[in-house]
Amino acid sequence: MRKTVLFMTALLAGCTLNNGSSNPDVPVEPQVQLNVPKSIKHNGKIYKLKADRDLGTIARFVYLEGKDTLANWNSEIELLHDRNVEARSLTARAALRQKIYRNTGVEHFDLSEKNNALYSFVIYPPSQTQNNWQVNVARGEDVQGCGFVQYQYIVKVPKTHKLMNMGKVKLIGYLKKYAIDKEMTRLEKLAWKWTCELPAEKAQKK
Repeated sequence: MRKTVLFMTALLAGCTLNNGSSNPDVPVEPQVQLNVPKSIKHNGKIYKLKADRDLGTIARFVYLEGKDTLANWNSEIELLHDRNVEARSLTARAALRQKIYRNTGVEHFDLSEKNNALYSFVIYPPSQTQNNWQVNVARGEDVQGCGFVQYQYIVKVPKTHKLMNMGKVKLIGYLKKYAIDKEMTRLEKLAWKWTCELPAEKAQKK
C-alpha cells in the first residue's frame, strides 16, 4: 500500500522515479533539501515526523499524531518537496493531476489556483482495503530556491450508518462542508515559511 502511495505521489508531482544519474561514473550533483520541522501543530493537535522518503526528484515527509502508526492512523500531515527540475508551472501541474485522477478513476476532486498557490482536495470512497472515506486537502506553492512545496492534511472519515444512508450527492456535500471547507480555510491562513539548503550547508550548521 505504501509503495502505491509513493508511486502516486511521484505521478501527482509530475516526476520520474529517478534517484540521479544512471551512469555510476558520473557524480550525482547534491540537491537542495527542504528544512522540515520535527513536529507540526495543526488544528490544535501535534503531529510528529514518523517517516520520510527521498526519491531523487521529490521527497516526502509523513507526520502522525500520538500513538498512530503508518499502518494504523486517523489523520496525518504530509509534506511534499518536488525539486521541480522540469520547471513545471502551477497551471501545468494542475492539468497533469486532473489527467491522472481521471485515468485512475478518481471521481471527486477539485484543483484551483489562488494567490500563487495550488489548492486541491480529493475524496476517496471506502474500498476492499480501506473501510473509511478518506479526504485529502492540500496547498502547494513554488518556493524560491526549493521548487514546489506542498502541505497536505489527510483525514479518515468513518463509514457510519448516517453516511451509509446518504445518497452520493448529499454525502459528498456533507464531506465538503464538514471536512474540506474547514481545512481549506486553515490552509489559506497557514504561514508559508519553507526554506531549502544544500546538504553541505546543513552540515555546517550542526
